[in-house]
Amino acid sequence: MNLKLGIKPVDEELGGVRERSLILIHEADPRSLGKFLALHVMKHKLDSDNLVGYFNIGIPLSVFLSVASSLGIDVEAHLKENRLMIIDTFGSIYDLRTEWENVWYLSRPISLEVLNEKYIEVIRAHKEKWRRLNMFEGRELWGVTLSISDYLHMFGPQKTQRYLELADFLRASSDVYTKYPAGTNIWVYTGNDVVVLPLLYRKATYVLKTESRITDEDEVLRTMKIVKAPGLESMPVYEYTFRSGRIEFL
Repeated sequence: MNLKLGIKPVDEELGGVRERSLILIHEADPRSLGKFLALHVMKHKLDSDNLVGYFNIGIPLSVFLSVASSLGIDVEAHLKENRLMIIDTFGSIYDLRTEWENVWYLSRPISLEVLNEKYIEVIRAHKEKWRRLNMFEGRELWGVTLSISDYLHMFGPQKTQRYLELADFLRASSDVYTKYPAGTNIWVYTGNDVVVLPLLYRKATYVLKTESRITDEDEVLRTMKIVKAPGLESMPVYEYTFRSGRIEFL
């Protein structure tokens, strides 16, 4: 079954994305605003009354809330209406916490060796809540992670690589993904490296790469390339911009 991603060129070119697939947004440089593509999808899914789990890795939650608000995402309302849940990894590590409903924190101590188990523990608890509220019926389930590359800054590339390799094994055997519905996931990775990024390209079902450059007119030109997708025969490139918090493909 294919789901609409909410990114017009992807939906038109590919007919959407496979349910339960992994979509990697490779933000080659921060100026390309690849993160905003992920948040655009998040807004589209929440506004369509679907369920979203947001994994906040590398920034204070207050920064995410500010950016989300600028894009028209009413985080507080979606949390109150139980469509949105947040796992605040950054706040868990640095002990910056809020008492909002449906914002979860990982138990300490936190290291990459135990991070998978701690995520599974929280995801299980929230999926059980969604089950009790009968929220799964008729809704898509999405996960959005900003950003996988932040693990490298926290723990280093080799440990991050081991964490990602172990994640597949642990999640395949966990009741979180067998007893409860499994979601379609979007991971954002910023920058480049030779250890973790190649692994992510192999793991992902779809790869969207965003890049930017300064034109001769001193304007920012942003492009998105579909690098990987089932049955993809070429790698189409699309230009886009942001106006008033909305993405526009040119």
